[in-house]
Amino acid sequence: MCLIFVLPHAGGGAHHYYGWAEHLSPEIQWEPLDYAGHFSRMDEPLYTTFQRAIQDLAEKIIDRACGKPFGLFGHSMGGALAYEISQYLTERQITEDLLFVAISSALPPNRRDPDMTRYYELPDRDFIQHLIDTGGITKQMAAESELMASYLPLIRQDYRLYHQYQSPLHPPLKIPLYALWGEQEEDRNDNMPAWKDYSHAFSGGKSYPGDHFYWRYCLRAVTTDISTIVCQTFTEQTGRT
Repeated sequence: MCLIFVLPHAGGGAHHYYGWAEHLSPEIQWEPLDYAGHFSRMDEPLYTTFQRAIQDLAEKIIDRACGKPFGLFGHSMGGALAYEISQYLTERQITEDLLFVAISSALPPNRRDPDMTRYYELPDRDFIQHLIDTGGITKQMAAESELMASYLPLIRQDYRLYHQYQSPLHPPLKIPLYALWGEQEEDRNDNMPAWKDYSHAFSGGKSYPGDHFYWRYCLRAVTTDISTIVCQTFTEQTGRT
C-alpha cells in the first residue's frame, strides 16, 4: 500500500480531489488534504506565510503516513507546496518513506514572473471574473452572494501567499519528480519541462488535453498515469512488487 497526499490549488480543498480515488489502483491510498482555515479545518487560522504552510503540512503528512511509503501530488499552488515540503523533509533527513513528488501546473521557481499580476488585489467583481475564466469557480457559484462573501477572503489569502512565495536555493532532489500540466496552458508548455533541473531523478513531464484544470477532461488518463508512477517508484525504491 502506498499513500498519496494531495495538496490542492489556491482556494481549493480536499473535496475537489475525492473523486480520483475510484479510478486509481487499489494499492493506492488517496489522501487529499485541506489547508488550515479551509473546509474541514475552518476553525484554524489561515496561513500567514508560505513557510508556515510548508511546516504545518509536512508535520501532518509525517503523522498520517506513520512509517508507510508515500508520494506527494500537488496542483498549482499545491505543486509548489509539494516541492517545498519535499525539500523540507530532505533537509531534515526524513525522506526515507517519500517515494516521489508529482507537480501539476506549478511553474518551476526560476520560471515564475516576479511581476505577475496581483489578482488578489483586484476588486471583487474582477477577481471573481478571473476565477471564472481560469475554471476555479462556475458562474453559478459566483452568483451565490453568501458563498462568495465567505469564499473570497480565503482564496485571496491563498493567492497572496502564492504570489509572495520565493523558493530558497535548494540542491536538486534525489527522489523522482514528475511534471504534469494542461496543453492549453501556453506558459506551462514552455516552462514545465524545466522541472528537470530540480531533481537528479527527474522522471519526465506530460501534458494532457485541457486547461489549468485539465483532469476535468481526462481524469481516467491522469489517474492511470499516476497509478503507473506509483507502481514504478514503489518497486524501484522498495524492491517489492
